[in-house]
Amino acid sequence: MKMMKLIFTLLILQTTLFAEALDPNRYQKIKRILSQTGHLELDVMKRSLESIVSYPAPYLRTLSEESGVRIYVKERAIMLLAHYPDGESENLLKNNVANQALHPSLRKFSARSYRDGFIGKKADQVNSYLNQYRYDAKIGDTVRTLLDPKIKKNLNLNLEKTEATENIKMKKKANQ
Repeated sequence: MKMMKLIFTLLILQTTLFAEALDPNRYQKIKRILSQTGHLELDVMKRSLESIVSYPAPYLRTLSEESGVRIYVKERAIMLLAHYPDGESENLLKNNVANQALHPSLRKFSARSYRDGFIGKKADQVNSYLNQYRYDAKIGDTVRTLLDPKIKKNLNLNLEKTEATENIKMKKKANQ
């Protein structure tokens, strides 16, 4: 029993020591970018964020949950999470969708980001999860739109075009 406690303690200590802490300066820069007023293209914001940190998902997740941050800033952070589909982002987005106390706009953006970020890898799971909220009083219309087969077909075409464009860019970089 003591050996199990020791192993558990060492695992927790290792996780704590090696967990990546968010750089406060980078966090503030990312927050400033997302706080800009006016219409900003998602691709422009994504490039700006990646010029600060190569994988901004932890910063986006933290920002989306920070109290006192304007809704539109949180919406942008949530929308951008679709570009960084990892387990922590998936959990955050699903929890947001399920959270009845959360602002409806944040729940809707979370549903959209969850669908966009994970539909290519887990289509059945995404559809099944979102289908639970099809008749939700606050987000049901959005979820039904997200589950519409015509829209999913267009999304798949857009994903294919994006992947093809990214492959071309990567080949050009490799040839330079």
